[in-house]
Amino acid sequence: MRILHVGASPLPETVNGANTTIWQIAREQVRLGHQVSLLLNTLPNQAALTWAQQVGLELIHVPATTWRYEPEKLESVLRDQTPQIIHMHSVFLLKQATLAKTLVQKRIPYLITPNAIDTQLLRRGWLKKSLYSWLVEKPRFYAASAIVGVTPKEAEAIRAFVPGYQGIVSSIPNPVNPDDLEGYRWQGNVTRKRLVYLGRFDVLHKGIDILIDIARWLPDVEVHLYGSEDKRTKPWLERLKRDLPPTVYFHDPVFGAEKGKILADASLYIQTSRWEVFGVSIAEAMGMGVPCAILETLNLAELFHQHDLGLVLPSQHQEAASLLREVLNQSSCLQKWSERGLNFVQNHFLPSQVASEYLTLYQKIVFA
Repeated sequence: MRILHVGASPLPETVNGANTTIWQIAREQVRLGHQVSLLLNTLPNQAALTWAQQVGLELIHVPATTWRYEPEKLESVLRDQTPQIIHMHSVFLLKQATLAKTLVQKRIPYLITPNAIDTQLLRRGWLKKSLYSWLVEKPRFYAASAIVGVTPKEAEAIRAFVPGYQGIVSSIPNPVNPDDLEGYRWQGNVTRKRLVYLGRFDVLHKGIDILIDIARWLPDVEVHLYGSEDKRTKPWLERLKRDLPPTVYFHDPVFGAEKGKILADASLYIQTSRWEVFGVSIAEAMGMGVPCAILETLNLAELFHQHDLGLVLPSQHQEAASLLREVLNQSSCLQKWSERGLNFVQNHFLPSQVASEYLTLYQKIVFA
């Protein structure tokens, strides 16, 4: 099958959920014997070209503005290398909406993995997003052959976003490759009582203020946050840092073996986002056997409840702290969640499994 993915960064190591997903899925689909290309709007560097060549993945560069891909180059690609299916990733990108119109005209089917359809997320900048959704994004969604949520809860949000949609709505998780963390596994370090968070310091989205407030009720527990500032909430973050509990520590982002070691030494991975469609860092921690605690507002909380994968924290901060204090003194409970989380990732989130699920969906679309 000839597959074209749209929405990747030109570098496989660029850290964001959509980019990591695209490169991993594309690599696995090549391994499964398919002809796979990535449409890039900026030139890849030599390292990316070498990586793609080794994998057997084709990188197609078509320059783009905010509004559209360069028409003549795009026309050439769609004419000379016509894909059977185009897989778009992300939302609120005008050039993808313009591309969708071209694909409809050429009768080339496409599907969308938005990785961002959440009621709370849509409220951030709601006026601009509402206008854009009605004028641009919803028409792109309605014309798609399928729309894929990365959790069952996102699939529900998609159906609400495009009521009456006649295509396929399904749920396929983001891939998680435990090998990317250099083979590290949880060490069961519960006596030190060390909580770890990995991600952007977007105070509003990631609930950094919530995590800090919970920490105030846990004076004997260290909370370590690894990530980078978000310019939208930097002033808020600076105010929070001026009045931190002595047990809360902010660090630079970590990658690869360093990230694996930090997770392996944690007592518990914690994330208190006000909304989160998936949560790659949560899944990575689970894939290492690190027990996790997440706020009930995250989409993954539904899966945690259904499969007993970890601790789901209530939105009341003192109560959340009380539950954390309790489970940190129950090593058997943490070990149970360690094993269940690891098994769940191995059964549902591995790149080969995710790539195969998408291939089955592509075939439904192309050969319907």
